[in-house]
Amino acid sequence: MTARLSLSRRVMAALALPILALGALTACGAEEETGTPASDTTRTLKVGYISGTSLGPAFVADALGCYRDEGLTIEFEPIKNPADAIAFLATDKLDAYVGSPSAGMFNQVAKGAELKMVASLGSVNTPEGEAAPSGLFGAKSIKSVEELKGKRVALLGSVGSATSYLLGKSLEAGGLSFGDVELVTLGSSDMVPALKNGGVEAALLFAPETQKAIDQDVAHALVDSKKAYGSSTTAGIIFGTKLLKTERATGVSFLKANACAAKRFEGDWRKDAEIVKMLADFMKVPENTISGGGLYAFDSSLAINEGTLTEMQEMFVKVEGILTYTDLLPADKLVDDTLRAEA
Repeated sequence: MTARLSLSRRVMAALALPILALGALTACGAEEETGTPASDTTRTLKVGYISGTSLGPAFVADALGCYRDEGLTIEFEPIKNPADAIAFLATDKLDAYVGSPSAGMFNQVAKGAELKMVASLGSVNTPEGEAAPSGLFGAKSIKSVEELKGKRVALLGSVGSATSYLLGKSLEAGGLSFGDVELVTLGSSDMVPALKNGGVEAALLFAPETQKAIDQDVAHALVDSKKAYGSSTTAGIIFGTKLLKTERATGVSFLKANACAAKRFEGDWRKDAEIVKMLADFMKVPENTISGGGLYAFDSSLAINEGTLTEMQEMFVKVEGILTYTDLLPADKLVDDTLRAEA
């Protein structure tokens, strides 16, 4: 069931939103002095999403008034399996997806579908000394990645998802591959309980689940994710045909709204009590889970790391049955950076 998030909150009514200093992206349009929104028409978008702190700007853009100021009403549709989001985008059941690229997306594009990544969001490129906010966590009985051989490892989705790409890079740190472990598909909120009751021996966790595992003393990080992931960035925004083509201006407005919100995530945004509350309310978790959890790094220009898409294909092509093609797709088939530039 689609949950419509109210756009009636006026958290920043008195604050004129600044123009972004990085690139050509601008913050969402400020209201007139009379309080009248910049646009007198509203376009409703259906946006699928995977709940995760790395996607924070897209979630709090509502409460900050960024969507409203761009004349947008957002109907957020929670997605449990990333493959479903790609299918919904390809058939126009969703206008946008706030999540990550996947083998499903690559296969659809290879068949001729108009699906492209248009922006990146959070990454693990956090300051030195700051622990990565996501990674491969093992139960207390597991001391190293090598010990996972033959063991059950949970991930969101299946091989071919962005989660599996990060898991694959983490397993490689211990000399393992997907075939060396028993993969178990679980929802993000089910992973910590599974680690606690012995249902799995390890899981690829994302904040705030990482902090839950630590707070409950049921699991610990098995690898240094910042080393394992490198500069990879999988969290982002994907558009279907409508926002790429027929309703391009609306797509640009959606990116402007996200850039508007991303400005509030620069630096250690966990110290911004207002942002923490908004994000915790959206994700339905305690505020201290957000403020005390891992720090994702955000670039308010929403710049896309095209290299990640190539690396994902290189990993998945080695696993039989994941990709339906053998020659890797070039970046321009998977990325449209012109909307971001136009914004």
